[in-house]
Amino acid sequence: MSLHIRDFRHSDATGLSQLRERAHRIGAPLAQDAGAHILVGLRDGALTGAIWLTPQGETGMLTAVLVDQSAGWQSDARELIAEACLWLTSRGAARIDLQALPEDTNFRAGLLDMDFRANAAAETMRRLVRSHNAA
Repeated sequence: MSLHIRDFRHSDATGLSQLRERAHRIGAPLAQDAGAHILVGLRDGALTGAIWLTPQGETGMLTAVLVDQSAGWQSDARELIAEACLWLTSRGAARIDLQALPEDTNFRAGLLDMDFRANAAAETMRRLVRSHNAA
């Protein structure tokens, strides 16, 4: 079952606080007042994931992903990342940087399938966005 993904609302604050305590983490979540945009994923009305993203010129930054500890956490995390990529590219991002190198090799392989490339030295992953110009 897929997530319902939408913008963070102030009414999500309690659920997000609870998610921080029990979630599988990739990266470090920013404070809610740090200026990052937050997308949340809901399943059956319950907050089960969140992703922090920041557009910085032509680069979209994914600073953190949190998802419930469950059998489907990898799928939920990829779904949040895909939605965040759409959000950032619709605002002009030509590349997407995930500010953490996931330790889970199966999850990292899923990101490679999504056209992310690992930079082990910088401990990040980057996805270049293909141009859709018909030039």
